[in-house]
Amino acid sequence: MSQKPTAYEIAMQGLEQVAKLMRLSDEAVGYLRTPQRLLVVEIPLRMDDGSLRFFTGYRAQHNSALGPVKGGTRLHPEETMDDVKALSFWMSIKNALANIPAGGAKGGIAVDPSTLSPGELERLCRRYIQAILPLIGPQVDIPGPDIGTPQQVMAWFTDEYERLTGRHEPAAFAGKPPILGGSAGRDRATGLGLIFSMEKILEMRGENLEGKKVVIQGYGNLGSHASRFFVEKGAVVTGISDVHGGIYNPKGLDIKAAFETITRTGGIKGLKDGDPLTNQELLELPCDLLVPCALQSQITKENADKIKTRYVLEGANGPTTPEAEDILMDKNICVIPDIVANVGGAVVAYFELVQDLYLYSWDEAEVFAKLKQIMRKTADEVCSIAAEKNVRLRHAAWMSALGKIITAMRLRGWIKH
Repeated sequence: MSQKPTAYEIAMQGLEQVAKLMRLSDEAVGYLRTPQRLLVVEIPLRMDDGSLRFFTGYRAQHNSALGPVKGGTRLHPEETMDDVKALSFWMSIKNALANIPAGGAKGGIAVDPSTLSPGELERLCRRYIQAILPLIGPQVDIPGPDIGTPQQVMAWFTDEYERLTGRHEPAAFAGKPPILGGSAGRDRATGLGLIFSMEKILEMRGENLEGKKVVIQGYGNLGSHASRFFVEKGAVVTGISDVHGGIYNPKGLDIKAAFETITRTGGIKGLKDGDPLTNQELLELPCDLLVPCALQSQITKENADKIKTRYVLEGANGPTTPEAEDILMDKNICVIPDIVANVGGAVVAYFELVQDLYLYSWDEAEVFAKLKQIMRKTADEVCSIAAEKNVRLRHAAWMSALGKIITAMRLRGWIKH
């Protein structure tokens, strides 16, 4: 089996395709290919047993033409600079597409947080903020949550930043607990945003979610919340998986039990109402909606021909490689791209920034109403461009987003063409 392309290679392949469609100048492509700032830090951590270990941390700031950069922070053992560069690029596109006045950024630490004690994890998080402090702030770069960075981690980030600066500045981070300035509904925003996008696209095709069979790869925060919203809308979740494997029941899984299990244990191991299977087998299950919510490059040219679904709704960033998408399109499978489907987290992170700057909070109903409006408007805009230009949804989304970034760069005088 050939080696999977890196996230950055996937991102640049996508840029090359859209640059040709848009006839972008070399100047514009040069700015889009090149992050404005990259930082690699080595973080010394004193372990509980007295030993000293070093962990590598990253921060990438892609493009600030539309405003201060924003993006999540991952704690994952396989985190690399290539991943961070790609994710910062995708964040620039997501923010532009949703009309958020911000550029893209991303960060992370190469670590498995489950191998650390609570004390070790807190010390690592605080040392990471110490290391990247010169590059962050509410008018410069606002880090948010991602894989491995729940609200407690974001609280440590915020506290360390405020301790070092001597200022109370909740707007410096997104994804905080609400009592520290976090937005209501932030933990469910990306999952709910998936539903709003899918509903709008189905509506435009004369369909709805009622009775649709859904398979979800990746049952972390995003996948688990999305599963509950799917069921509330009348869909049937037949398959779910986490890093250790999956479970399948063609009649539908007990999502309430699955959610309670993952909340209690951190995984789906122990669920009994279906048949066990691997993550690869789960991707190939027959369904109406396949929702990859794990890591990038899960649907590749090696398995795309085995995918048996009508829609791929990308919850993760870059789960479908360009070659795989070509195969899916040939099979008449509709791919709702990540920058359309999972932008809900970025939208509510922006809401959080606005609330923190004004020292005012919206209730959950208002947050979700505003989120729904933006997600539906974004999906409608992308579908309209796709129909007008006769291009796939991903290319339509990128054309819209890149057009806004390039206009801002041109107005600032960064590029001439």
